[in-house]
Amino acid sequence: MKVIFLQHVVNVWKSGEIKEVNDSYARNFLFPKNYAKKLTEKEESELKNKKNKEEKNRIQKVEHRHEIWEKLNWKSFNISLNKDSSWKTFWSITEKEIIELLKKGEKLTFTKSEIVMNQWHIKKLGKHDVFIKLWSWEMAKILINAI
Repeated sequence: MKVIFLQHVVNVWKSGEIKEVNDSYARNFLFPKNYAKKLTEKEESELKNKKNKEEKNRIQKVEHRHEIWEKLNWKSFNISLNKDSSWKTFWSITEKEIIELLKKGEKLTFTKSEIVMNQWHIKKLGKHDVFIKLWSWEMAKILINAI
């Protein structure tokens, strides 16, 4: 029986992984503990479509990384932080906000692991350097102006 695993178990299986397992093992152990569910044809085709889409996106980024680098490198973006009358900020700028900013402004999608910041999060007002991984050795540097 083909199953898709719902949870990650270290050194055993990963979440989203598809494996062929014994029927009794699936019915008696995996299904009751919600470790896995039976893989239907519909789910299998959806997973293949999702993997194909991710692969196309990755290939497109690799093919156009130089264009993306020229478009982003040394570009400046303004993000406002909530602050009180003494200019103390209430929250920080994370990778998520930067991803949304690039998605809206530049129509580019990135993952959290592709955003590299010098500090954990941007909490202070001013200009900050943020790097975008385009390839394993190639990065674009953008300037975030926290106002």
